[in-house]
Amino acid sequence: MNQHTILIVDDEPANLQKLKRTFIKDYRVLEAGSGEEALKLLQDGSIAAIITDQRMPGLSGVELLKRSLRTNPEAVRIILTGFTQVDDMMDAINEGHVHRYITKPWEPFVLKQAVEQEMERWRLKRENEKLSRQLQKANQWLEKENLQLKEEVELLKSSDRNLIYRSRPMKDLIGMLDRVVGTDSTVLIQGETGTGKELLARYIHNHSPRSGSAFVPVNCGAIPADLVESAFFGHVKGAFTGATENKKGFFESAHKGTLFLDEVGEAPLDLQVKLLRVLQESEIYPVGGQQPRRIDVRVIASTNRNLSQMVDENSFRQDLFFRLNVFSVHVPPLRARKDDIKALALFFVERCAEKLNRDIQGLSEETLQVLKNYPWPGNVRELENEIERLVILADSEKLLAPDMLSERIRYHCSPSSSRGSLKEQLAVLERRLIQESLRSHGHNRSHAAISLGISRQTVINKIREYQLEKSG
Repeated sequence: MNQHTILIVDDEPANLQKLKRTFIKDYRVLEAGSGEEALKLLQDGSIAAIITDQRMPGLSGVELLKRSLRTNPEAVRIILTGFTQVDDMMDAINEGHVHRYITKPWEPFVLKQAVEQEMERWRLKRENEKLSRQLQKANQWLEKENLQLKEEVELLKSSDRNLIYRSRPMKDLIGMLDRVVGTDSTVLIQGETGTGKELLARYIHNHSPRSGSAFVPVNCGAIPADLVESAFFGHVKGAFTGATENKKGFFESAHKGTLFLDEVGEAPLDLQVKLLRVLQESEIYPVGGQQPRRIDVRVIASTNRNLSQMVDENSFRQDLFFRLNVFSVHVPPLRARKDDIKALALFFVERCAEKLNRDIQGLSEETLQVLKNYPWPGNVRELENEIERLVILADSEKLLAPDMLSERIRYHCSPSSSRGSLKEQLAVLERRLIQESLRSHGHNRSHAAISLGISRQTVINKIREYQLEKSG
């Protein structure tokens, strides 16, 4: 049986019954003896067709169909009449948006056939509209996919020695760097520890005219004080005990290339004086040497400290700061560019899995969400370390699940309302620590006990208490 509903309207009971008998086998039929009664039934928006007499007391068929447009604009509208005046026909077509105008007396077969034809048109129209909506959604989806694909291509194009990003802040930052890569201007890269300042320095070097020469990274705070001058400027044979041959320093090694002064804020004041002179004169004096050596080096510096504040505190030379601060950029922390987290995490999973020869399926959506919600005080470096830890602990051919993440990350990202009292929080922490230790030691209870600093029996008791055997 066809599930479509039709409404028949006629003020003559005999005609109404005849109409009902014509359609009752194939449709759900609603009947009304007047236009006013029909309007109430039309509140049911599921009515697919309206078949009405034209001449009725009160509300005419044309007026009824006209009003039906408000509640049932898509319904098929058919009018029956014993009058064939042209004016009536035009009113019906123009005002009531009538699909068919059938004269009386009508034959059931003819009327039924007319209704079926119009209903078929109605059905096709609905299907076309549905297909149109689906096509529109498909086009929107394709447009979104194409945009994502374009971003993937841009991501691949922009990747430079593991420089991975998606976020707007990083795109803006790379746009800034692209303006300076072709120059020899000194660049100062500022940002928190672990944000990837050296990678950005390499990006500048690799896209500069100096890319064919050396990129020499130097951690200014990691060189013993008595070796600083020799390390940066080199020495000649016999300059001091143990100097058995001439040796190039960092500046000379970076000749025609780029010297990256990492964490320049850690440089001692005596080194700052010498760095300033090199930047001003473009020449160095090796330890024990009598003649200066010309150098052609581009300098890129980085710092996680506030150099302006250090200048005010007299712990960093103002003149050196001005020399370094020619073109300054700030790398936003990872918490300020959450759109980068997924791309970075997936990249690190792939790289760590390859390095450790592990078959990893990837990160679950739940895990990615937890990673995205964590503030990452250690920035990209902390994320990379966490991913490597996950890959080490992971079972082959399985997605990396949230319960494998470090305790600090899981705890931080859990709803505060679920943390409970201090006792409950400590129990949760203890359970997770034991579970994590068991997993990392292949569920060897003795080894887990040693790593936790507790007895094997205590581990067994806690496994039973926390039902860790069931959880795996």
